[in-house]
Amino acid sequence: MKGISLKSLPAYVLSSPRTFAEHEHHITRKCPDDVLLMMYDGVLRFEENGVPVELRAGEYYIQQRMLQQTAPLQSDRPSYFYIHFIGKWTDDEPCLPRRGIFYPEVLRPILKQLETAVRLSEPPVICSGLFYTALSELYRIRTASGHMNVMNDIARRLTADLLNPPTLTELSAEYNFSVNYLLRLFRDSMGQTPHAYLQSARIRQACILLLTSNATADTVAQECGFSDYSHFYKSFIRATGCSPSEFRAGKGR
Repeated sequence: MKGISLKSLPAYVLSSPRTFAEHEHHITRKCPDDVLLMMYDGVLRFEENGVPVELRAGEYYIQQRMLQQTAPLQSDRPSYFYIHFIGKWTDDEPCLPRRGIFYPEVLRPILKQLETAVRLSEPPVICSGLFYTALSELYRIRTASGHMNVMNDIARRLTADLLNPPTLTELSAEYNFSVNYLLRLFRDSMGQTPHAYLQSARIRQACILLLTSNATADTVAQECGFSDYSHFYKSFIRATGCSPSEFRAGKGR
């Protein structure tokens, strides 16, 4: 089955943060509840009906109730937040897949509120509401095709003016993301950080200018937005495997 149905509300049971001691293994059990695990740090290892599972920071996983969980391998001091609940497993949409990514900087405040609500024995409706808020965020990330469009737009903004690109602070304010959240979304969508993406665009433009103009390498560096020639030279060699003059002479192609 694909994941937890979101056509009906799963039933919250309990929740808590958890950090393993050194050399600790996941418990062997058949849990009567579904369990949502959201990893903060370390590596969690276990098997579910004999299928190995390894989770790292920024990943979530939903353990299905009454499946046999064992841990032949020790975990690497994982830190995570778990939520026990009862949900309906389905192949139909909308649903939350068994496994995916999440953004700790976004979920931590919600989960911290849930931890506090549990500690203060708040009414069940409070805990359930925070649980649904966390599920909503996980689902929103999963359906982040809109985020991809935003990240493509940010990428275009970054490279439209190589001499004066917008700062991350300016972009985060414009798109209503925190800087850390924007960095995470951009990296997940584009495969590299905004800085690395901008540097790659500058190198590509430098290659074009070296091949199609008589401008000196120093002028090319300035026109592509590099702060100084030394920085340009090192970045160019790292990206192309040859110096600007070698590339212009055809040795790098």
